[in-house]
Amino acid sequence: MAASQKTYRYKDQTFGSEREMVMHLLDDYRCVEGFAAQYLGAWKAISKEACVTGGLRTVCGREQLHADLLEARLRELGGTPQCKVPEERLAEMDYYGSEDHSDIEKLGKIASRLQEPEKVLQFLSQAIEQIDEDRDTRELLATILDDERSTIQWVLASWEDLKPQA
Repeated sequence: MAASQKTYRYKDQTFGSEREMVMHLLDDYRCVEGFAAQYLGAWKAISKEACVTGGLRTVCGREQLHADLLEARLRELGGTPQCKVPEERLAEMDYYGSEDHSDIEKLGKIASRLQEPEKVLQFLSQAIEQIDEDRDTRELLATILDDERSTIQWVLASWEDLKPQA
């Protein structure tokens, strides 16, 4: 009886090797983080709430740093960036970069998606758990995961402070 080959999962995709998953993850997550830095940066540029602007300054910097680190690691492993932002996500740039929506509305929209932080970040924590051979990438992702938790904590705390009281 032949031994079954281990498979790896990231989001809704299955890969035949750790390396395949890592290469896909680095490119995909690089794309996500880079786009987050862009649309949050557009929001920061027009933000009216000083506390939101200050928080976004840090969040945008982290998101761009993550994108840069992920791309550098992808290239170290011999890959090249391939992923493009899906067309449906590009509307977020218009929303967050528009003065038609208040900082509080924008913060509320993001906070509503982040109410269960560990569930939101499960795609990343599960991928990290599967990485045994590439310890460099594993620790890179683990420290990025810590940053993501910090960002979510800031969003939720800011929303609690600023949201309209019932």
